[in-house]
Amino acid sequence: QESHDRWRLRWTRRMARLGPDSRPHPLHSHNHIHRVFRCSHLSGSLDHYAKEVVTPSFPTLGFDATPSVLNNSYMSHTYPNQQESLLAKVKGKTGKISDKTHEEHLKLYTGYVNKSNGILAELEKMGTPDPTNPAVANQIYSSVRALKVDFTFAVGGLKNHELYFSILGGDGKPSDKILKHIDQDFGSFENYKKDLKATGIAARGWAWTGYDHGTKKLFNYIGDAQNSYPVWGVTPILGLDVYEHAYYADFYTNRGGYIDEFMNFVDWKAVEAHLPKA
Repeated sequence: QESHDRWRLRWTRRMARLGPDSRPHPLHSHNHIHRVFRCSHLSGSLDHYAKEVVTPSFPTLGFDATPSVLNNSYMSHTYPNQQESLLAKVKGKTGKISDKTHEEHLKLYTGYVNKSNGILAELEKMGTPDPTNPAVANQIYSSVRALKVDFTFAVGGLKNHELYFSILGGDGKPSDKILKHIDQDFGSFENYKKDLKATGIAARGWAWTGYDHGTKKLFNYIGDAQNSYPVWGVTPILGLDVYEHAYYADFYTNRGGYIDEFMNFVDWKAVEAHLPKA
């Protein structure tokens, strides 16, 4: 009983650290865990229990995906959740874009962090995929396709939101270095603001200002989903979220008014930091 209690305490602490997305499948109730724990004494292997029983399998994907519930060694990388620091960056510093909107918005960001890490855990458990197995590798539906396409959406949402919040909370006045780039590539700062606003109104999800390492120029890009961005050789330096969740509570359907307020509180020093070093 004492050993059992110690194990349950370790389990509870680990689940608290990992968060709700990493907790076991609902089928694995306390009673089920208790029964299997007693059986694990017979086999002498708690590791066997952790890998084979606690974590759910995903037979429809063509492999047994075991997320790292008890052992994070499966994952080569874990994305940190920066929700608190991102909120601190913008809280009380974005005018009519309310703190409540930011708080709700960042809950979505946390979901992207959790799903990115969860998919990485499943890929790590899969190991090297078998390209000859159509359940594993197939362009219509397969485990590799399902995980890797959804990973681009999850990690895209993570990175887009980190960029968005990191460049807010400023005074809206561009620094000399970025202003020089803007004047060269758009003619004036006013022209740039009009171009970004038009891009944001035309977009279905995101607008980015990106620096093209080939042309050495800035350009405002449209993205209609979290994973529709990549333009190879371009570094996004400013991210503008134009999904309704970013502004509807404060501006209703007035996306243009939201973009104007966004521009009033851009932290241009943070934007400039994304430019290549001279």
